[in-house]
Amino acid sequence: MLELKHTPALNHFKDLIGQTNHYLITILIGLEGVRDGSVTKGDSFNVTWNPKSVEDSAKRSRRFARNSALSWAIDALDAYMGFLGKKPFCISDPEFLKEIEKRSVYNKFNAAVKSLNFKTDFPISVIHLGIQWRNNLVHFHAENELDHDYSTFLRNTDKKDIQERFRGLDSVLMLDNFKKNYTPTLKEVAAIIQSIHYLVVEMDKELVKSYNALEYCERIMKEKKQDLTKIMQVNSDLKIRKLSRYFLSKGFSEIENDKSNGINTITTEDLMKTYTQQ
Repeated sequence: MLELKHTPALNHFKDLIGQTNHYLITILIGLEGVRDGSVTKGDSFNVTWNPKSVEDSAKRSRRFARNSALSWAIDALDAYMGFLGKKPFCISDPEFLKEIEKRSVYNKFNAAVKSLNFKTDFPISVIHLGIQWRNNLVHFHAENELDHDYSTFLRNTDKKDIQERFRGLDSVLMLDNFKKNYTPTLKEVAAIIQSIHYLVVEMDKELVKSYNALEYCERIMKEKKQDLTKIMQVNSDLKIRKLSRYFLSKGFSEIENDKSNGINTITTEDLMKTYTQQ
């Protein structure tokens, strides 16, 4: 038996967000070497680089790197929401679907939280803060404010718990830095990235729980008919195995037949039957 474990959108999201935090840290380590003079431009690097102040240039570049990482993470979240509306996987909630077809990542994220009935918590509040922070940093005339509910949550949350989960993060200071339009610190960017990654995975788990595996497989078979025809050019004994293996690459995992009978599962026999009917 196969069980749908994640959406194709999650694969796209992970490809985008990847090791963003690791890359940011690597850049900042390199810039620290530039600042203290231990890293200089090599002869093979054929570009003009002659700043008046190496230290000031490194400092501004650190701010740019943190801003860029924040923007990239929010764009990865936006892309995830957008892919949820793409075939063959397509969410069934019409209001949610209507919102993710729009441009605003703020509206898309709100629609997802509402559709899945998620309650306001720290990751949701931090992500909303990240969205508004990104907008203010990227769009020159933007003066976005954080919704009162999320601002209140960040100010009143258990500081000790947050510091343990996010390596000493001060959520009140983070909120104040946003209001002053400062560039987020490394710790603040890392907290936003971590919250986005966590919440996207949780959203994805909820979305596939009530998703109809049979209908999903039918759409994949129709869309990828030529690919499947090539794959299935084997003797009958191997066809079920080949077909199952193909759907393992589409977000499914193998489980024991008696482990689940939810709507998001399909037996290999039903999978083969569906294929022969196409």
